[in-house]
Amino acid sequence: MTTEFAPQQISYNIRQAHQVTGIGESTLRRLVRQGLLAARYLNSTILIDAEDLERFSRSLPSEKQVLRDVAANRSLCQCHSTI
Repeated sequence: MTTEFAPQQISYNIRQAHQVTGIGESTLRRLVRQGLLAARYLNSTILIDAEDLERFSRSLPSEKQVLRDVAANRSLCQCHSTI
């Protein structure tokens, strides 16, 4: 019985990170510059750490959180507009 080892991708260049996450390439570059995404450099190529990219993606609010926040903001705006 043989078990084949499939290496896991450990980093993504900007284009690959964009394709995996849907986050824009310029936004990814900005996040790297701001230190919000861990990256390494191979010459001028930015390589984003796969684990950090996954962590960042999971830290983003879910659709339910966003809808809840929007609803809360709308109710705040309606309260202020009646004053």
